[in-house]
Amino acid sequence: MEGILLDEIELVTQLRTCGLVRTIAVRGFHSLDDNYSELLEKLANIFNTADAPPIDLNMEEALAELEGPSFFSVQAVLCDLIPLLNVDQNLLLAFITRLLEKGGNDLAAGAPSSAFGKWTRKDPIRSSKVYETARTGNNLALRQLFTVLLMNADVDEGLIFAQAHEQEAKLAAISALGAMELGERYREVLDTLFQGASSDKEDVALRAIEAAYRAAAKRKVCAPASFDEQLERVLQTGSPSVIQLAADLLWLHREGLTSNAIDLCLNAVVGVNPDNIGTISHIDHASYQLVRDGYAEQVTRLLNELIESSKGRITLDAFQSTYRALTSAGPYVFGSAVVYWLLNGGRHIRKCLANQVCSVGNDDPPFSIPSSSLPPSPTDQLFLCRKAVGWFFIDPLAAVSIPLAVLRDGSPDIADDVLNLIYNPLILSYDGKLRDYLERYVLDGGINGSAITELLAHKTALQEEMEGIECLVELHPSEMQREAERVQWNEQMERGMEQGRRKSILEDLFTKQYILYGRSSLTPIHSGEGITCLTEIEMKSFSISSELPLLNIVDPFGLDQMLLHFKLEPREQE
Repeated sequence: MEGILLDEIELVTQLRTCGLVRTIAVRGFHSLDDNYSELLEKLANIFNTADAPPIDLNMEEALAELEGPSFFSVQAVLCDLIPLLNVDQNLLLAFITRLLEKGGNDLAAGAPSSAFGKWTRKDPIRSSKVYETARTGNNLALRQLFTVLLMNADVDEGLIFAQAHEQEAKLAAISALGAMELGERYREVLDTLFQGASSDKEDVALRAIEAAYRAAAKRKVCAPASFDEQLERVLQTGSPSVIQLAADLLWLHREGLTSNAIDLCLNAVVGVNPDNIGTISHIDHASYQLVRDGYAEQVTRLLNELIESSKGRITLDAFQSTYRALTSAGPYVFGSAVVYWLLNGGRHIRKCLANQVCSVGNDDPPFSIPSSSLPPSPTDQLFLCRKAVGWFFIDPLAAVSIPLAVLRDGSPDIADDVLNLIYNPLILSYDGKLRDYLERYVLDGGINGSAITELLAHKTALQEEMEGIECLVELHPSEMQREAERVQWNEQMERGMEQGRRKSILEDLFTKQYILYGRSSLTPIHSGEGITCLTEIEMKSFSISSELPLLNIVDPFGLDQMLLHFKLEPREQE
């Protein structure tokens, strides 16, 4: 007992000289400590006495000493302590506000507000005092009004503030009402929110619309159609805040949206500024969920419009979550998206698609083409085949998938033209994996299998006729050209390796080793007792193969001209 009493006296002395924030920082309290709850109780008892030191003693100096993780470790202890305190409200509000300012935009920065909300929930008088202070226009109280209303589930006060003339209080109350569990008062709250949604002030209207759809989504129902009309009205402005609202509705509150509201939001987000990375990220999250919920067709059109309207400033790299959702939804879902982009898209979306689809080492096509996705017109089907060959030529399995789908499910009138495309430039350029894939297609009873077999035979005959051509000295590069090519290749590899290291998240985690020769590496492991032991790691071999197109060697200029024509050829308008 004497030791415990002595510790508490020491703690009081430290709090009176250093202040609360610095004391917690110096002592390094942590929630995982065995006596953490006892410590919080001691601190609360000390500050709840009449002659307690102020909680903000030396606060500014202490906060200036804390940065990054150190600050948030101290903040976590403070947030656990705040609900236990019985101190002056104005002092606590100022204390909370200073913590919020120090936290900035970090995701954990809002924890002090939640702690203050829990503090007001301990005693109904506390929340009433916050409301009274907020009505006087006190900025500190207004800043915490949303949290206090939400934590106390105070629908009555929320409705009163939502109809107030003071702008900040109105906005906070509207947001709180949308986030509450409303129960039987849902319709009553919606009526008040509709008044806000009809406001001529954009910020009030946007806040009320978001709150209404959020409240509906919490109940897993669609908001009334009257809110769709107000949503359509505000979306017409196309301002950044409106586009942000549309993205957030699709991402966070889609369950509360009608099909009409979803279409309105999808049309609105097309106008996003390519520099607004945060909004684009929200659109990606929303699109990912929409694909999983069966809206892959709408998302496919959205990505096409976003990339083309931005003239390539927005790419598929900004929509990696959505892209993975499309590829994971099944080969036919992604195949339908590929067909749509090649057929209806522009140069930018096709270039992005080729960068994503084409890769070295594919053993199978990355997508499958459903018959329902093919255009009914034979002209469009042939146009689609040329686009596939032009943009996917570097990956022959991806390039041949669409022509084979047209042979299988398309118009027989263009079969000869499609076969010619498969032969020249694909079969003429590639042999290995493309030949194996086409032979499997014939064995599986694919349409026009005999014609494809004949094309493969023509390729074999051509290869036999070209035997010995490598002996022609006139076709050999000079030694100077070979040396220049080797130097250029080495420089390119060095730049690529350096760029890869700079972007690697593993660069700072592991020791860099340069192994010139050998089959294993030895790594010293230092134990806590000063003993060093060596750990041997056996090296394993791995490889990847790629095939250089034959036409790129035999007729590079002709091949480039052909592919360029396929890529840039416009679609015929009926």
